[in-house]
Amino acid sequence: MVYFIGMFAVGVVALTARGLYFDIFRWTEWGSVFAFLPAALLLFSIERRQQKQDTAFAGNGAGYTSRLSDRQSTGIKQIYRAETVVGSYRRTFKQVWHRWFVAFPKVENFFLNLDFNLSQRELRFEEKAGQRLWSNQTEWTIEESGETVGDIRTENTVRHAVEFTEVLRMTYRGETYQIRSPRLSRRIEVRRDKKTIATSHRKRYLLTFDVPDLETQALLLAGMIFFRLHFRE
Repeated sequence: MVYFIGMFAVGVVALTARGLYFDIFRWTEWGSVFAFLPAALLLFSIERRQQKQDTAFAGNGAGYTSRLSDRQSTGIKQIYRAETVVGSYRRTFKQVWHRWFVAFPKVENFFLNLDFNLSQRELRFEEKAGQRLWSNQTEWTIEESGETVGDIRTENTVRHAVEFTEVLRMTYRGETYQIRSPRLSRRIEVRRDKKTIATSHRKRYLLTFDVPDLETQALLLAGMIFFRLHFRE
């Protein structure tokens, strides 16, 4: 929606300026600019429907599941095990303009901060200060109950580029995990000491998770959800 409103504003300013300076006025051009408004309303209704469907989701199947269609708002999303809520997460923004910026195409993963409440544990993934908008190397801190307990960062190497694999390296209280996914796959896996310990799949907006280890369950669920939002999986 914000994208179309922005295009409408730019178009109005451009046509007005041209009309004032060059005395050029064409109805067809103004009609094209005003067409952005109904497009914005249509997109707004779609976004609102996605948010409501995410909120209304009540679990699916016997494992861990969540619904992720709306990726830009600060609405709360639930994580279920079968039909029982086991946690929730929401996106946050430090500045109001950050929220509007990510509404434009291809940048929805910018200014990514996530708050999780899982199994009575509060985790926060917060982007480190000073990250450049054009950098493909990004880092976040992991906080638990207000204490910094680890970090997560993009891992861009020649080997990963050749393998067409997207990777995040996550550390938590001295343990290191690698969250990875082939770019042509909807499957995510978490590795520790080169052994796969958790996986996630996506079918349209439905996310499913397999996390056998209860001790790391909250952290790995949070890490895989964070991965999907950062890489727009």
